[in-house]
Amino acid sequence: MKKTVLNFIKISSILSIVPIVSSCSSDKIVFANYESYMSEDVMRDLQSKNNIVFLPYETNEEIENKFSGYYDVAVPSTYEVIKLHKKGLLEKIDWSLFNIVANGNKITNGIEALNSKIFSEAIVELVKGLDKEYQASGAIDSNESILDYGIPYFLQSFSFAYKGEKISKLSEAKDWSTILKIINSNNPNIDPRFTPHKERKIAIVDDARSMFGLSNTINYEGVNPDSSIKSIHDFSNIYRDFSSNFNKDYTYFNTDSGQIISTLAKPYPYGASCAIAYNGDLLYAAQGGGLYDPADPNYFHYCKLDKTLIALDMVVINKKSKNNQSKREKIYDIIKDICLSGASDNEQIDATKPDGTFVYDSMNNFDYVEYTSPLRKICKFVTDGDYFSEYSEPQIKLYKEIFEITKEEVADVSYIEEEMVSELAKSNLHWAYMGMKYKL
Repeated sequence: MKKTVLNFIKISSILSIVPIVSSCSSDKIVFANYESYMSEDVMRDLQSKNNIVFLPYETNEEIENKFSGYYDVAVPSTYEVIKLHKKGLLEKIDWSLFNIVANGNKITNGIEALNSKIFSEAIVELVKGLDKEYQASGAIDSNESILDYGIPYFLQSFSFAYKGEKISKLSEAKDWSTILKIINSNNPNIDPRFTPHKERKIAIVDDARSMFGLSNTINYEGVNPDSSIKSIHDFSNIYRDFSSNFNKDYTYFNTDSGQIISTLAKPYPYGASCAIAYNGDLLYAAQGGGLYDPADPNYFHYCKLDKTLIALDMVVINKKSKNNQSKREKIYDIIKDICLSGASDNEQIDATKPDGTFVYDSMNNFDYVEYTSPLRKICKFVTDGDYFSEYSEPQIKLYKEIFEITKEEVADVSYIEEEMVSELAKSNLHWAYMGMKYKL
C-alpha cells in the first residue's frame, strides 16, 4: 500500500509522541529517520519482532547532536556520515553479517559491495566520486569506501514539474537558470499559469540548504559554497539570483513534502501550477498523491535537469552497538530487511506474498516511499519491469522518467550536497534564507 498525504500526517503524529530515550547500553534499538521516510507496515512488522523505537528528526544536524547518546541507527546524508565517522561515532560495517551473495561471492566489505553490482549504476558512480574525494582529504583510508560506514537508503534529485498544456521551452530546459527565466514573474511573455496570484501557484520545498544548492547552480558551478562564502551578505547575494524570479503573491513555501505533493497532485487547473521539490515527491504527486486520480500525462510535465542538487541518504550504526552482541546482530538483521533484502543472487525482488505485499521489505519500503532506490534490482524492476503496470502507457513513461536517476546525472560530485564550511557559515546561510523569504 503506497503512502497517502493522510499517512504523512498520521505517522508524523505517531512518531512525534515517542519519548527520547538512551538505548545504546540497553536492548532497546532506537532507529532515527526523517518523518514519513519508511513504510508504516515495515515499521510495524519490525516492531513486532524487535524491541525497537522509531524516532523522527528534521535535519542532519539533529542527528549529529543526538547520535552519540540516543541513536543506535540513523539515516543521515553522505556529508553527515563522514562527519560522524571523523568524530569516531560510527561502527565500521561488517558486510559479511548481511550474508549477501553477489556473482557467487559473499560480500565482506564496502569495496566489495561497490563492485558487486547490487547497487544501481548511479549509486556506483556517485560513491566512486565521493570515495575519491574522501580518500584524498584523509576522511577515509585509501582502501576504504563510504560504504564501509553507511548503507545507501534512497537517492534524490532536486527537480521541477508543472501542470497544464506543454510548454516546449520549459520541458526542454536542462538547467535551473532557464526554468526560472521562463516562469519569472517579470517575464513579459510569461504563461498565465505562472503570473502572480493570491492562490500562490508555485510550490517550493521550504529547506534552506536545498534552496541554496539550487540558487548556487544559477551562476556558479556546483551546489556547495566555497570557503570565501561566509557572511549573511554573501549568502543573500546568491539567494537573490533565485528570489528575483518570484514574489510572495504566488510562492508557496512548505517544509512538509506532503503538502507540496497534495497541492501539485490536485487536477489541473487547481492547486499549484508547478513545484520545486525532490523527484520522489514529484513522482507521487503525478500519481495523485493518494488523494486524487493520477494526473493526465498531457497536463503534468517533468523537467529532467543535467545539473541539479543530488542527495544520498545512508543508514549508519552507532559503534556502541559492539558492546551488546545480541543487539548488534538484530541491528544488522533490521538494516538488511530495510535496505538490502532481495539483493542476493537468485532472489526475485518482485516476488509477492498471498496478500499482495512483496516478500522483501526493501521492496515494500520502496513501494511506500518511492524515492529512487539504490538497489539495482529495484531500479530494473521499475524501469524495465511491470512495477507501474496498473497505469496507462503515457503515465508509465512519465513515472519512469521521474524515477530514474542516471550515472551521468551524479558523475559531477560538486552537485552532491555537502556540509557547510563552518558553523558560522551554516548560521549565516539560515538567516540569509529567512531574509530572502521575508523580502519576496
